[in-house]
Amino acid sequence: MKLKHSLLICLSVLSTFAFSQDDEVKDRNFRIEIEPASFIYRGFAGSVMYALTEDNNFSIGLFGASLDIPDFTRPNMFDNVGNSDTSKARLGFQAALMARYKIPVFKKFESNPYVGFIGGWEYFDIEQPSFTEKLRLTTFVITPYIGYEIYYFKQMLYVNPQLRSVFYAGKKTSDASRPEALKKFLLLPQISLGIRL
Repeated sequence: MKLKHSLLICLSVLSTFAFSQDDEVKDRNFRIEIEPASFIYRGFAGSVMYALTEDNNFSIGLFGASLDIPDFTRPNMFDNVGNSDTSKARLGFQAALMARYKIPVFKKFESNPYVGFIGGWEYFDIEQPSFTEKLRLTTFVITPYIGYEIYYFKQMLYVNPQLRSVFYAGKKTSDASRPEALKKFLLLPQISLGIRL
């Protein structure tokens, strides 16, 4: 019950800030975003983007990540990989191109929903007690996503909640005899913090 009340309070505060913006910053084309949860999992995740259109609605950029895979994500991501008490699973590196289109639903405000796409390559390292060798899984990743940019201070700082649909394609393993494997699909909620420069 306390969690519901906390979420409602946070949502109302965010909404208030989002709709009390001044239209001061229209000529800032670069964006840098980080995903704070990645630091908790001994890694990093972030992107750098550049707006190609005058209204800053269409952006392209680069995305990178490396972090431990948390226990609550593993069952939806892998087959035959245990929890952190018995095994290690790490996203060794992801490198990707990305594109995002902000939908100007609220024309008077900078805060608006958007659709995006991330496409690239990544690898995972898996260590389990029943095997002496580390297993490497490599894959191409295709990730359409939706989100909402909520702007604050002079439309420079923003919070960016997202829902990503991650699809894995062209999966390869360093040892075909082992049972661990990536699943085909992962639904991944995420929050990033950004600055527009």
